Amino acid sequence: MTNMVKRSVFILGFVGLLRLFTTATTACTIVTASDGRTVLFGGNEDQKPNSSFLVVNTNGPFGVVYFATPWAQWPLVPQMGINEKGLCYDTNWIPREKLTPHPDKKAQHEWAIVQLMKECSTVEEVLSKIFSYNWGDSISYQVHFADKSGDAAVIHPGKAGELTYTRKSKEKGYLISTNFNLLQLDQETWSCQRYTIADKMLSTMSADQNLSVEFMASVLNATHQELPYKTLYSAIYDLQNLEIYLYYDGEFTTPYVLDVKKELAQIPSYRKISLKELISDWDRKKEQEQ
Repeated sequence: MTNMVKRSVFILGFVGLLRLFTTATTACTIVTASDGRTVLFGGNEDQKPNSSFLVVNTNGPFGVVYFATPWAQWPLVPQMGINEKGLCYDTNWIPREKLTPHPDKKAQHEWAIVQLMKECSTVEEVLSKIFSYNWGDSISYQVHFADKSGDAAVIHPGKAGELTYTRKSKEKGYLISTNFNLLQLDQETWSCQRYTIADKMLSTMSADQNLSVEFMASVLNATHQELPYKTLYSAIYDLQNLEIYLYYDGEFTTPYVLDVKKELAQIPSYRKISLKELISDWDRKKEQEQ
């Protein structure tokens, strides 16, 4: 398959995400946490059993490493990713809400998030650009962004049919999103056990306790799902060191670690590999080293 065809399929998957979330209910939990020394971003991908892939794409100003899953008629939907500047994102399904269309704004010939991940290095840059796109007449998902400075924001429907965002509080040190519109956070109109569990765990971190991958993994483990939507994989991103800790099939004991810079350096333009194959390769190499 040519790079152009691969790129078209990749973009099609992203565009398909917009329609997909109108009918598919998933249960993803996403967290950004920082303690002044470490910045971690983690997410559970909770879905019906499906294949999942690692996708490395360097066809842009900034290279991006994604985790992606095919959905129904859509060949590939990139669900979470990080670029070479330490900007990352993940998405949550939420109940569909109406938007006010803005045909005068930029059309999404390529879904805005694809473009933003290729050209932005910070959450501030994302916020300066994301509202310049026409997002259509409705939306059924929100997008959680974070960067290596510890800044984070969730883009979601606001009042009067306009998109808005909820930003991570510097005093609180963390931002959580699950499957309700964060606009409702200060109201009594939401209920999500996974949000409550994650919030309780993160709020107990003391000022002198170092944030760690192990702690973040415990939060994802406590909020992962079995039925009806299983956690297919979980990932924790160390945004300052550009490392990805992958936990596959609900197994949180030992992560598979990817070096983002190394992944991008060895791929001239595009790579797609199933997570099963990727993990089999890792296990095989580990056995050979022993």
